[in-house]
Amino acid sequence: MHWMEKLQSIYPKLLLSFVIVITPICLISLKMNEYGEKNVREKIEDSIQSRVSFYSRLLENEFSRITAMQEEYINDRMLRKLIFSDQVISDIERHEAIYAIHNQLERMVNTSPYIRSAGVYLPSSNRWISDSESSVIDEIPKEQYSALKSLRNKYKNRFVLWDNRLFISLVYSGRVLDHGQEPIFVVGVEIDLRQIKQVLDSFAIGGSGGSMIIDSDGTWAIQGEVSSLPWSEMRDFIGGLSPDNPTLVKEARIQGKKYWLWAEQSQASGITLLSYMPESEIVGSLTLYRAWYWVLSGVSLLLIALFAYWIFLQTHKPMRILMRALQKVENGNWKVAIHHKRQDEFGYLYIQFNSMVSRINELIHEVYEQKYRANLSELRQLQSQINPHFLYNSFFILYRMAKNEENESIARFTSYLGRYFQFITRTHKAKIRLAEEVDFSQAYVEIQSFRFEDRITARFEQLPAAYADLEVPKLILQPVIENVYQHGLRDTIDGGEFEVRFEHRDGCLVIVIEDNGQEMPTAEYEELKRKLQVTEWIDAETTGLVNVHRRLRLEYGERGGIVFNRAPGGGNQVLLRIPIVKDTAA
Repeated sequence: MHWMEKLQSIYPKLLLSFVIVITPICLISLKMNEYGEKNVREKIEDSIQSRVSFYSRLLENEFSRITAMQEEYINDRMLRKLIFSDQVISDIERHEAIYAIHNQLERMVNTSPYIRSAGVYLPSSNRWISDSESSVIDEIPKEQYSALKSLRNKYKNRFVLWDNRLFISLVYSGRVLDHGQEPIFVVGVEIDLRQIKQVLDSFAIGGSGGSMIIDSDGTWAIQGEVSSLPWSEMRDFIGGLSPDNPTLVKEARIQGKKYWLWAEQSQASGITLLSYMPESEIVGSLTLYRAWYWVLSGVSLLLIALFAYWIFLQTHKPMRILMRALQKVENGNWKVAIHHKRQDEFGYLYIQFNSMVSRINELIHEVYEQKYRANLSELRQLQSQINPHFLYNSFFILYRMAKNEENESIARFTSYLGRYFQFITRTHKAKIRLAEEVDFSQAYVEIQSFRFEDRITARFEQLPAAYADLEVPKLILQPVIENVYQHGLRDTIDGGEFEVRFEHRDGCLVIVIEDNGQEMPTAEYEELKRKLQVTEWIDAETTGLVNVHRRLRLEYGERGGIVFNRAPGGGNQVLLRIPIVKDTAA
């Protein structure tokens, strides 16, 4: 029954359908093959010639840019100082000049992927400066220097192949070198042959063919790693290149095999880029099409109509069922299920779809539950960080008033203190009425007025009745006021003031706490702004403002929170935003 199960799958059905469709198309394409083969040959030839021209210009531009950077040394002030003033300049000036040239060489190497190394050779002092960090200045390597200065034509061809290394050399002298005279200096740039070979290997098709760059005189050639023919076999076929005729396209039989050759000579550098490919790799497969056309010429157009109807039954209808189910899921229906009796690939897709929808539904509930638990845990952790910091001050104030026998003040103070501790010890409620929060904060202000006496004056605007019953998280206003006493007005000796007022802005109740204390330093201000912008829980001790901000964000989302501003003339302002429903302030 194994072969029966395979026949029930949709793959052999689709395979048979495509064979039936392709047959009449092959019959119609019989005459088109001859035209297509000719057209393809021309297009491939043009395409490869364009690639040769593109990479030839690319290399020409790179080499021209390298040559231009070499010529900049002719007027380089530091280099001239080393050459002509070496005997009179100080060691510090000599050191600065050497490292200035070294840094220029290093930048030259980093500007092009085709440069491996660079150096400036100074025959007068028998030294050379390189881009290498390990050897900035050293004695001239004689064999390498001799090869670089022995250019046959330093104006048209600056390339030197020495010791299987390719260099671009600039030999500078105030006059023509005769009778073994040394140049003033030589700038040598070594070309990275690995990069050049990677460019040359990009021409290969199917692992056959290859490319090479050739000297203007034909004395040397550099091939890619995948090149299959040596330069000696190619030399006789690329003659005739000149400035007036810099391109070459021809067919040649080499080693008993027919090749297509493309070559282009650079006008600036004089080097030639040659690419060759076997004809069989390019157009060999086109000759096989003609035989297939005759084999596939017997199918009638009626089969196309039968195929269209059959493919509709086999693929379109089950796909439409799956698409409708996906649309329901897109609309938020996570209880959708596809009922079927199919045993092919579509049946497998239906089973996996049902399983996927069921699993996503479970994950949604799991994620919701985890998020709720995480938020609840974070809220409790944030609330647990808020503790009163003025208990010892309260006892000291009581001691002072008792010693001075201020009985009335003691009675008022202990009343405020009782209201304060009664509020903060009532921890069973996470949310309270805003009126209770404001009353608790006023009690806190009264307690602090005993401590600061006439140094700080507080103005507390009456809470509008429309917001009295608004439920808010516990301890959101008092920590902000406490921050005013501990930071904003801490060093105030006289005339300190702060105000608490209530405003309605953009669907939010905004509680404004503003003081005339010292302006927060820029570093602390930027750090506070950064903490207020953090959206994830940070397991570290935070300030009262950050605590309140995080709790408001957990409760109300992005609309809730704290905004901290610095007044231009001094003082600080805190905006505590609480989103409200539209009819709350009606």
